[in-house]
Parts: sequence; structure tokens; C-alpha cells
Amino acid sequence: MPKPFTFLLISMFALLAFSCKNEAQDAQKKGGESAVVDTVQKPPVKRALKKDLTPEDIAVIKSVMARIMNEPQLKKYASYLVTAGMGTVLSEDKGPFTVFAPSSAAFESLTAEKKKFYATPDNNPKLEEMLKSYIVPGKMDKVTLLQAINKSGKTKLKTLAGVTLTATKSGEDIIISDGKGASAKVLKGSVEGSNGVIYVLDGLLNEN
Repeated sequence: MPKPFTFLLISMFALLAFSCKNEAQDAQKKGGESAVVDTVQKPPVKRALKKDLTPEDIAVIKSVMARIMNEPQLKKYASYLVTAGMGTVLSEDKGPFTVFAPSSAAFESLTAEKKKFYATPDNNPKLEEMLKSYIVPGKMDKVTLLQAINKSGKTKLKTLAGVTLTATKSGEDIIISDGKGASAKVLKGSVEGSNGVIYVLDGLLNEN
């Protein structure tokens, strides 16, 4: 004798089958069409296995380039880096790098002619040179930078473009100048990345 639960389950299936049969017959009577029931069970969707991040993956995610792209004030500088093809350098190269990046507001001070110049693909070498003039090889976080400034009142920083920047203090502010009359205040920094640090500047340098 089947168990009560098993008997109940069989009865439910029988009732369901009978109900489906009656509905099919009714449909045939009304429209003269056969009701087709798809009884093929779809295979379960296989989800891709989650890949474990390698140390290299983590370094890229935390790289200087990633920090620049995630900084709201550096959207324009990040865009220029991508346009110039320098994203890989700052994301995958070990460096380390110290980047004194002008804010997007600072780039708004460029003339319309200069903006058009940097937006022209043929001028990418000049765009790359401009971007490199804000990148110093080596890691100099804020503590290290202030220590270097305090030793003699200033410190020289040679960039990847070959130009030299000078860091000084004005009150509590760190000032970066290009030796051509232009200077910019550090608004934020240093922001740590896996292959260096970044600072946000309130102005442009080396544009004269």
C-alpha cells in the first residue's frame, strides 16, 4: 500500500493530467487547433566560474592610472592619458611614478585653439609630451615631499618630459612651479597607488 503522501502526489498528477486533457479537448472543439505542451526541460544555465584575481590584476586595479580615473577632479587628465595611449604605462608598468595632475577645472583655462590642438590625433606626440611634464619618475608621497622641501626650502623634480618642476611651501600649502612663471597649488594628495602616488593641482604648468 502506498504511503499517504505518495498517494496524494500521484492523485495530484492524475488530476493535473486530466485537467490538461480536458483543456486540450476544449481548445480543439473551439478553434480546431491542437494544443502543444512543451515538456522539454531546459538545461540549467551554467555560470562562468569566478576568476581569482592574481597579484598582477590587483596591482592594475590599484594602479596610479586607476586612482586617476577614480578621482572626480581628474576626469580630463584621465581622458587625455587614454587619448595619448599612456594608460597602459601608468596601469601596468611598475614605475613607481609621482603624478602632479592638473584638475579638470584647470584644463578649462586652455584656449579653444589649444584644446582643439590636443584633440587632433596628429598631435598626440605633443599631447603625450604635455602629460609627461606632470609625471616624475620615483615615488614621492606627501611626507617624503615635505621632508625634501623642509631641508632647503624647495626641491627639484625632473619629469618624464625632461622639464624640471620645483616644489615649495606657502604656509600650509604645497606649491609646484615650472620655472617659467607658472605655479599651481596642491589641492589633494598624495593619493597612494600600487605603482606610485598622485597629487591634484589647481593650475596648469609648462603652457607658456
